[in-house]
Amino acid sequence: MKASGIEARARQWWGRLEQHAAPPVCAMELYAGDHWRIIRELPAVAVEAGFSPQLWIASAGYGLIPSNAVIHPYSATFAPGKPDSVTVDQAGLRTRAQHQHWWDALSRMDCPAPRAPRQVQHLAESGRNPIILIVASPSYVAALEKDLVRAAQALHRPERLIIISARSSISRGTLAPHWVPSSAHLQARLGGARLSLHARVARKALQRARHGILDARELRGYYGRLIQGSHPLVRYERTPMTDDDVRAFIAQALRTDPLSCSATLRKLRDSGHACEQQRFKRLFLELRGCAFPPGGAAT
Repeated sequence: MKASGIEARARQWWGRLEQHAAPPVCAMELYAGDHWRIIRELPAVAVEAGFSPQLWIASAGYGLIPSNAVIHPYSATFAPGKPDSVTVDQAGLRTRAQHQHWWDALSRMDCPAPRAPRQVQHLAESGRNPIILIVASPSYVAALEKDLVRAAQALHRPERLIIISARSSISRGTLAPHWVPSSAHLQARLGGARLSLHARVARKALQRARHGILDARELRGYYGRLIQGSHPLVRYERTPMTDDDVRAFIAQALRTDPLSCSATLRKLRDSGHACEQQRFKRLFLELRGCAFPPGGAAT
């Protein structure tokens, strides 16, 4: 798919968002789960550390938006291999390049919050040499890569651009000086599920910050040493299940002890069985008779 085709798809997508029949809501009300629960805590933690924070969302559906923007529910993601991915596998541009063109196309659309910056670069150019803390999966960082490079160049002190994410091929490229590794080795120290680990690393980074200062180089060294000194990862030997087996487990669980989706998945895994989280979530909501919740934000 060529860049011009992506631009056209983005305009078509935006038109559908503007004509959405569902009532608009505050952006932060759309996102659920442990990751977003911790993300919501970060501004308060940042204030305690001496910062004056603003929370922004890198959305595959809306682009860069402030957390209080009023938007319509949507389903879009930069995560690969998902039904609601914003791009499709076609000959031509690689997935990363398609996502970057999509991000740039969204930045040219009117923001739901009037006069708000539409790229991370614009955040870097505003204010007095701000600190920009990115908490996202590698697929989202890859989509924002060019924007983040421009943001680093716009900062008087480039080390104030900090990216907390898992190591990937992109973490060894131009953005390497800004990358703070978030590894499963840290889970034992920080607790919680792996899906919320990046957010937990960010929270810990803010908690140990002093006088409103964060430095990518110092954080990268600190977490790198923690990872090197951690115990080897525990490898779980679990038995895979078919969709029908998972449905039967969920149905029984809902009858005997109705829990949340994540708690039911944990119960399944504790029983020695395996099911990928997104597949389990789809089947859980199917049995609960619910529609998929909106997605498409940086994780």
